[in-house]
Amino acid sequence: MNISVLEVAVNNAINTMKILSGLHRLFKIPLLLCLLLFLAIFGCSGGGSDLDITGNDNPTPIEVKLVHGTLLVVKAVANDSIPLDMLVDTGSSRTHVPSEIFGNPNGEVYISSLCLENGLCFNNFMAQSSNSAFTQNKDGYFNGIIGVDLLKNFNVTFDYKNELIYFYDTLENDSSGMKTISFQYQSSRPYANVSIEDQPQGTNLLDTGAAYTRITFSILDTLNQEPEVLFESVVFNFNSSEVVDYVSLVDYCVGVACPGEIIVQIGSWPAVGGTFFREYLTIFRFSQNVLKLDRYNDKSHIKKSGIHRMGLQINIYDASEIIYVVEDGFAWSGGLREGDEIISVNGIPIDSLGYFGIYELLADTSIEEYQFLFITPAGDVKDVTISL
Repeated sequence: MNISVLEVAVNNAINTMKILSGLHRLFKIPLLLCLLLFLAIFGCSGGGSDLDITGNDNPTPIEVKLVHGTLLVVKAVANDSIPLDMLVDTGSSRTHVPSEIFGNPNGEVYISSLCLENGLCFNNFMAQSSNSAFTQNKDGYFNGIIGVDLLKNFNVTFDYKNELIYFYDTLENDSSGMKTISFQYQSSRPYANVSIEDQPQGTNLLDTGAAYTRITFSILDTLNQEPEVLFESVVFNFNSSEVVDYVSLVDYCVGVACPGEIIVQIGSWPAVGGTFFREYLTIFRFSQNVLKLDRYNDKSHIKKSGIHRMGLQINIYDASEIIYVVEDGFAWSGGLREGDEIISVNGIPIDSLGYFGIYELLADTSIEEYQFLFITPAGDVKDVTISL
């Protein structure tokens, strides 16, 4: 038993004893009889131990927001009243919620219900309560994670092209070009075999919560390819961050699925991420430990992210703060620098845009000119127009 689970158990026991003691004093009932009455009325589960799923006979898909063009974010309502924008993450073994809302930081909290827009509800379960980049208590930012503990109860289809998630296999009868790959669980998360240039790279995490597919520098050093760095950025992992390079790689395969050229991060650990999955209609058949991939013929949905397109990165915790500017990129040429504080973009206040909104704006290929109103670290207010 870990510390957080022990704390929950102790708190539940203390609360139970307070109730029993109150009944004993109020009604002069022996403590043993109080205990029997309490168990008869409330049961002995302590709450949150038996997941119950309702609305799972509804075939309606749910709409997703594709952050950076790869991260799947859905709207949910917790405990009947708390709206959350949650990352759907096969790389997370647990479902996470913000400790600022639910309390018990770095511990467990009881969730009576977590309902999606199609009426599907996960009821009576324990979630991990945390304070991280992906569990914030702000509109326009990540408010939590839906992990494998909930997803594994379904065969889930991720349709990146149409920005939909189905909680069933949409290719029950398969298709002519479909690839099927077996996966295995490690630490309650799915892993599959990866190869690059026909060189086995072991099992890598199948991580829809990673915006980009990831390899390490040691892997890159073994390859015949010598790709140029496309851009750089700061990557926020769950409780840490790192500066990474991005390159275009070919001959990257998960099992027998080889999409051709994809953009990968060169980071500290490897994973199969969003730049791989968005090439396919992606189905996790959790009931069979199988990944099904059906290649999209039309790739019009695959575009440069706001970071790639503008060479500008904002703080995942505060969309007004510029934390990285790629030298010689559009943002750099326009005069934006690390440490500048954005007031508005194209006349829209940054507080209204939030983290999701500003990147959606910067990735919009129909917009070719951006006006930034910002404050420099020296306190100067500047207004610049950047043309792409």
